[in-house]
Amino acid sequence: MPFDPARWTRLAVGDAALYIHPEGPDWFVPNAPGDAVLAEALAGRPISCEAALFLGRLPEAAPAPYAGRHAALALTGLRELWLHVTNRCNLACRHCLFCSGPAVALELPTETAIARIAQAAALGCRVFAFTGGEPFCHPGFGAMVAAALDVGGSHVVILTNGTGFSEAAATIGRWPRDRVHFQVSCDGLAPRHDHMRGPGAFARLIEDLAAARRLGFGLTLSFCPTTDNLADLPAMVALAASVGAAGLHCMWHFAAGRGRDDARPDTDALFAAMVETATLAEAAGVACDNLAALASQVFSPAGTRHDGVTAGWESVAIGPDDRLYPSPALIGEAAVATHLAEPGGLEAAWRNSPVLDGLRRLTVAGTTSPWRYILGGPDPDHAFRHDGRFDGEDPYLPLRQRLAAWSILREAEAVPEGRPERPGLRLKMGETHESCHAHGEVALAHTNCLLSLADNASLGHIKDFYTEAAVVEKGDIVNPVRYPLDMVAHIPPYYRVRGYGCGSPIADAGLAPGETAVDLGCGAGVECLIAAKQVGPTGRAIGIDMLPAMLSRAVAAAAATAAGLGYANAVFFQGYLEALPLADATADCITSNCVLNLSTRKRRLYAEIFRILKPGGRIVFSDVATETPATAAICNDPTLRGECISGTLTQRDLFAILEESGFVALRLIRRFPYRVVGGHDFYSVTVEARKPQLAPPRRKVLYRGPFRAVVTASGEVVRAGEVREIALHEDDPAGAMLLLLDERGQIANPDFDAGGAACCCGPNPELARLLDKQSSRDDLQPLGLAPPANAALR
Repeated sequence: MPFDPARWTRLAVGDAALYIHPEGPDWFVPNAPGDAVLAEALAGRPISCEAALFLGRLPEAAPAPYAGRHAALALTGLRELWLHVTNRCNLACRHCLFCSGPAVALELPTETAIARIAQAAALGCRVFAFTGGEPFCHPGFGAMVAAALDVGGSHVVILTNGTGFSEAAATIGRWPRDRVHFQVSCDGLAPRHDHMRGPGAFARLIEDLAAARRLGFGLTLSFCPTTDNLADLPAMVALAASVGAAGLHCMWHFAAGRGRDDARPDTDALFAAMVETATLAEAAGVACDNLAALASQVFSPAGTRHDGVTAGWESVAIGPDDRLYPSPALIGEAAVATHLAEPGGLEAAWRNSPVLDGLRRLTVAGTTSPWRYILGGPDPDHAFRHDGRFDGEDPYLPLRQRLAAWSILREAEAVPEGRPERPGLRLKMGETHESCHAHGEVALAHTNCLLSLADNASLGHIKDFYTEAAVVEKGDIVNPVRYPLDMVAHIPPYYRVRGYGCGSPIADAGLAPGETAVDLGCGAGVECLIAAKQVGPTGRAIGIDMLPAMLSRAVAAAAATAAGLGYANAVFFQGYLEALPLADATADCITSNCVLNLSTRKRRLYAEIFRILKPGGRIVFSDVATETPATAAICNDPTLRGECISGTLTQRDLFAILEESGFVALRLIRRFPYRVVGGHDFYSVTVEARKPQLAPPRRKVLYRGPFRAVVTASGEVVRAGEVREIALHEDDPAGAMLLLLDERGQIANPDFDAGGAACCCGPNPELARLLDKQSSRDDLQPLGLAPPANAALR
């Protein structure tokens, strides 16, 4: 279905606009001229050719029918089990959701907890989260953790107030550092923390965090913003960094237990504090868990429907009363508790609980918020605590919506506009990719109680995929192209490996002696070494890859090749596509073979390529593209992402992003079928694009046809047969489309061949001789066409 602005919701975000297609879901951020075009189109006013081109590159809205998550998902297994092992705590905090304290006795028997761990493991569970009260106060806590660690491939997370590390150091020291993670709560800097937890609590916390750091465990610092401590939120970044915490996590306040309703911060104030905190966290290298989890939803592939959370589906909680609850935040709420009756135990309760079944049947389908499939609707914990219903009002949903819009605009504005004077997009859903687990077209958000382990980073998965590929060949991504012997004869046979790729950009790059060539994602270095010979001893060949395993092979190949060539002009650097380790205007030509699709930030990628190219320089790359968007199920498949499939762009989007990044003279050099995945056709395409010259020449041109008109890179419309003077970015030496005219109107394309029967005769002396005439003859006299003076008019 062609783009229809009436199907999209426009949201004003500061001075910018965000367009959301609620049913897609999909979104995009236009630049100011693009937003103006959309307003004109919505009003039904006539639009220009440039505006029509812009509207034609916008996403089409054709969502598949959707009946809700209950119809789309199945109870295939548990991923996460929460165990609230005790209500006892060595502290009695003023805001505790469970009214815990030293005198509270309710706790889960050790043998019962171990049995539930075994039952969860049989259902596929590999993440076990322990909470309380203070879990270290349970006398059998060590045995519970040991039982969880006995499950192969498991990971244990412990939510703690952080005051037990020193006393339990001997026990903790036996746990594997790579499989145990601590989320430690803090209520602010010393005055506010001690006000909530008692005198001296902050100093003891810092001491115990230092002990945990010495033991080598991973930490996340958690903080619950309230009206009393909100001012301390930005300062938590520096605190987290100082104690070695990898991340900062915000727990949203509940008006339950000892928590007061008037302690919930104002949304405007909380949003401002979160923005400041996020900015500080990025500079300090501290992850902000809430925004990272939000990004995994906002920056997922278009068409990914987030519908609710994992509670009741993949994640459940067991309370100290040995009852089953949807999530740890609802433990103690009798209305949502399910008895764990034997012999069915955990599995029977999980599958058959009327409470969990009712929760699973809820869906955002049919609701009206434009964010419904992006954010997944209200958080059931906050909705139930606030409104008594899983689908009730979530007081923190407006905050998540504002943070989502802010995250999108921040990502869009991180890259400078390449063509700000023309209507275009600054960012589109799917161009930045943060989601990584294989959830198909329907996804569940993670419970807010724990976010650090909810997902793996997309880039981390790709690195693992290609690190393994450096050792064990992965047949699905081996380049189908074999280079002729004369291109690789200078490379010792041992290093002439068939690399991973989908084309032969180095063969189409037209490298010349003395040029600087850069190969992105150089892998084992074969293409870079081909370039090394083509640019010669006065040129340079630079390879960039993110993996040390690949680079070590490339460096060895370069040394062996240099011995045969008699010169060494190939060098290799480790780096990422979105932050290339090269200076501005370094390269004459950049090549890449089936690597750019791996980028999780396409706009930043092309901005970096544009930056390191010299004016007039070119990029020639092969990659995988589609004619129509791949399904969200394909795009969310982590294995297909490593195979350059799930990160593909449509050909239309690929060319549009290149133009919007500032490139000109785009052309498709070749295309052939690559793979069919899930019934969807994928093509290998080789594309060339150029960085504009600083002062492109103005030339007189004639468009030959056959189309009625063409739009040039400078934005001018040239009709067939029309002669125009334009700023010339296009390179058409043979005059296949545009004829260059000199000052006398003669064809000046350097490789133009009119042929003996051509009607477009250029200044070819041999052709002029054959036709027995010259381009200009001063001795010719005008023909006498005037009638005789005395002729009669008839």
